[in-house]
Amino acid sequence: MLPIPDYLIALTIVLVVIPSVFVILLRFALHTHLLSLGKRVRRLIHGQPRGKKPRIVEELERRFSDASRHLEQVNTGALIDQAYSHEKVVGISCDQIDYIGRIMPSLLLSFGLLGTFIGITINLLALSQTISQSDATDINTLVNQLQQPLEGMGIAFTTSLTAIFFSAVLTVVNVAFNTGLAKNNLISYLEDYLDNIYQPTLVGQTRLDVLVQGMSNIFESFLAKFGQTVREAVESSLREKVQEIADANTQVLKIAENSYNRFFQAASTIARSAEEFQLAAAQFTQVAQTFEHSQFPQKLSKATVDLTRTQSSFSESASMLSQSVQGMGVAMAELQRHGVKLVKLAEEISALRQSSIDVVKQHHHSQQALGKIIPQLQQGAQGFQSAIARLDQLEQRIVSRSDSLSDVQAELAKLVSNVKSYTEGVSLGIQALGDRLDQSLTQQANTDQHNYEIMRHNLEKVVNHLNNTNQEIAKISQKMTESTQVDGSTRITQDMTVGELVRRLSSER
Repeated sequence: MLPIPDYLIALTIVLVVIPSVFVILLRFALHTHLLSLGKRVRRLIHGQPRGKKPRIVEELERRFSDASRHLEQVNTGALIDQAYSHEKVVGISCDQIDYIGRIMPSLLLSFGLLGTFIGITINLLALSQTISQSDATDINTLVNQLQQPLEGMGIAFTTSLTAIFFSAVLTVVNVAFNTGLAKNNLISYLEDYLDNIYQPTLVGQTRLDVLVQGMSNIFESFLAKFGQTVREAVESSLREKVQEIADANTQVLKIAENSYNRFFQAASTIARSAEEFQLAAAQFTQVAQTFEHSQFPQKLSKATVDLTRTQSSFSESASMLSQSVQGMGVAMAELQRHGVKLVKLAEEISALRQSSIDVVKQHHHSQQALGKIIPQLQQGAQGFQSAIARLDQLEQRIVSRSDSLSDVQAELAKLVSNVKSYTEGVSLGIQALGDRLDQSLTQQANTDQHNYEIMRHNLEKVVNHLNNTNQEIAKISQKMTESTQVDGSTRITQDMTVGELVRRLSSER
């Protein structure tokens, strides 16, 4: 077996081995980087010790915060794709590494097939030259000469086998270090972190929160101004009435208080009189006991009974005074209730006064509107009368036009019949003239050539005259149709004018 040429080994190393090893290392570095980012983002999601945040997370937080302040709905997926497109490993973006790792096995297969076909082509050319230059009688010499091209073909297949081997190795590496799965996991972790962990920390910073806060502030200021305006309006409209009612209530309370004080003084005087009477009764009882053995016991007992009755009458008067005092308290309560009713009555009076003012204003506006409407109604009546007069005139004109139109149609019918009779007469005359010409021509064809020429010339004149007559008839018929169309359009226009006038009068009415 021939040794592999040095240039072929160098090309295999440069085009197959070195790119394959470089792509394997890049694939491993990308897979390790994506797994590391995924673990760190997962720690952020689960609240574990964070350490330093990845650069892609810081960039996404900044972009998400800016977008939340200016947009109502943030497209998280677009932000993550944009940030991932700028992520680099060993100075190369992650998407480029993934793309190179995916296309390198196919590229190696292409290089292997290219080397195989180039080697086969070169060896087939050498084989054909060897066969053409060798002597067919010496088989051993022919076999020895064919051995070198066949060994070169084996070298070509060896290079293809090397490319296929490294292509298979790269495919296994792509399956073992699946960067697509790691990328999808990282993107899902980032979306979960931004939507469920980081977004709640931006409360009050989004555009919707700012708008809601501004609307709340505006509504609060509106409520404050509205309350102040309503309070000022109510105070300005009811201040005098309420003050009058309050003064009247104060006077009533003072009068009631004075009456109560007087009744209380009278009650205290009566109570003192009752106490003095009780003392007098006690002293009288003592005197009665001293005179118990006297000669006047019955009189004393009667006097005692009288005194007891007097005391009971005094006690009844005291109870009546206490009842009168209670009645005064009830009267005071009634006065207070009447004061509240007076306040409500004053409010109702002010409301009725405002409603009466509104009714007067509405009545005034209605009178003004009626004053404006009455001239318009008069004008409408005058316009209606003038329209009726115009309708009568238009009816007379329509009747006259219809009569004239019927006359024109009759005349046109007569003219058409005359034209038809004339054309029939002309056609009959032409036929008779043709027959006569035929007869005269047949009779004088051989004898009078000069007469024949004259007759032919006259015939041409007659034909031209007939053509002119036909043209004039066509013009007359066209004018007749145009006149009928004009009369019909005039009548339609008049009908439309009458219809529009009737509709306008009905709308004014």
